[in-house]
Amino acid sequence: MNTQKRRKCIIAALEQEGSVKTSELSEEYQVSVMTIRRDLNYLAGEGIVTLTHGGAVLNRGSLIEHAMMYKEDTLIDEKRRIGAFCANFVHEGDVVMIDTGSTAKMVAETMINRKNIVVVTHSLPVQDMLAHASGIKLIAAPGVFREKTMGFLGQMTCDFVSSLKLDVLFLGVEGVDVRHGISVPDVIDGETKRALVRQARKVVVVADYTKIGKSFFLSIVPVKEMDVLVTNREADQEIIGQIREAGVEVFLV
Repeated sequence: MNTQKRRKCIIAALEQEGSVKTSELSEEYQVSVMTIRRDLNYLAGEGIVTLTHGGAVLNRGSLIEHAMMYKEDTLIDEKRRIGAFCANFVHEGDVVMIDTGSTAKMVAETMINRKNIVVVTHSLPVQDMLAHASGIKLIAAPGVFREKTMGFLGQMTCDFVSSLKLDVLFLGVEGVDVRHGISVPDVIDGETKRALVRQARKVVVVADYTKIGKSFFLSIVPVKEMDVLVTNREADQEIIGQIREAGVEVFLV
């Protein structure tokens, strides 16, 4: 098992258990204790864990955000179902904005063979995925690159999209909560997403079921300001009911 895969497995164990022991991980993955310590030090540097004597605990505060490296390999089937369903919202002649994030990337995957649409995106993985899609006019939004989300953010991005009229926005978020709205941990990311929402005729929030009921540091907009939520059938049904009561069209896939 290579380093990147092992670190993803460690994060998965932390998500399930909340904490890990260095000695147990060393035995499970058949590597030295020093190697596991390097892994945990790396995750601590990313803000994912706090080191403890003999191990680490998962950070769960409202500022915590996992990197795309980890997100892309989690809940793949659930995110793919969301992406496939979102194809229903796009028609010929549309201008589509695809946000950053692993679920939004799955939406882009369904666009590859579409014809006569414009796709605007500030996501580097989406730009790469659609670069050779012959039926799509691809427009790359500028900005300052943020490795954690693999996208271009900030004032340049906001200024660029302010002159655009977007038919559909596929918005990736970290939390969807009735009281706190749709939210993310990072201020610049959140402000960029607000700018996208302002320019969109239809805002489609794409969020796997683990994000329903969670809230993070920066609220982008209230729940009622999204038009559609596409999430998974495993989502908390009570919260889904509350979101529907706020006037949002919700699809469970």
